[in-house]
Amino acid sequence: MLSTGFKLWFGLFVAAVMAAVLAGYTSGATETGPISVGWKGGVGNHVSYVIILSAAAGLALVGLVALAFRDADAEAQAEVLGLEEAPEAQAVVGNSLWPIFGALGIGALAVGLVVHPAIFVTGLCILVAVGVEWTMTNWSEKVSGDAEANAAARENLMRPIEIPVLGTIGIGVLVLAVSRVLLASSVNGAVVVATVAGLLVFGGAMAISKRPEMPRRAIRSILFVGCVAVLLAGILSAVNGEREFHQIGGGTSDDDAQVETDH
Repeated sequence: MLSTGFKLWFGLFVAAVMAAVLAGYTSGATETGPISVGWKGGVGNHVSYVIILSAAAGLALVGLVALAFRDADAEAQAEVLGLEEAPEAQAVVGNSLWPIFGALGIGALAVGLVVHPAIFVTGLCILVAVGVEWTMTNWSEKVSGDAEANAAARENLMRPIEIPVLGTIGIGVLVLAVSRVLLASSVNGAVVVATVAGLLVFGGAMAISKRPEMPRRAIRSILFVGCVAVLLAGILSAVNGEREFHQIGGGTSDDDAQVETDH
């Protein structure tokens, strides 16, 4: 029997596939190109088609994960674990920050459609990561009635994936956001921004290292606020656009010097 979570993600998957097909037909695709994923003809605009189809693949993956874990159904877990009684479900859970990240990803998608493809891809990466993380968090919170055991179950499953994959994506997104801020700043302003950002990161790391007793929740909150601030600054800077770069001399050689004008 199909679980409720699978039905939700599968419905979103179907909607994304239909959107990809529609995008293909409205951008010059052949008759069978979009429905055959390019095997029998052209798909129209390759960028939009591939991005939407990739989103559909991500939604399908999340749906399969929800189906495999049976939406954290207690009876299904008891059957798999060979228990006579279903484990106690946790009725009350803590607050989640994933909706905030999800809203940020949707906002980046909307801005990227108008401003720059890089922002659109950034928003898409954020939404995919939020979808996976939110689903696994929801699963782990209902594994049992013990909050510590639930947290351990989530870490055992997701840490080998989160650290390399999400770490790489997160670093790439933050670097892209910082680069937008520096390119939108003036010549001297970019130096000031880079210096202040470096001092804040270094000073914050030093302050946290001096207080090993600081709760993990407080450290996560500090990192969350910092990441959101950097992402918002990057999006706003991309909306304002880059500063102008002018070339010295009238030649077209690659060896010509470049100079930046302060605007």
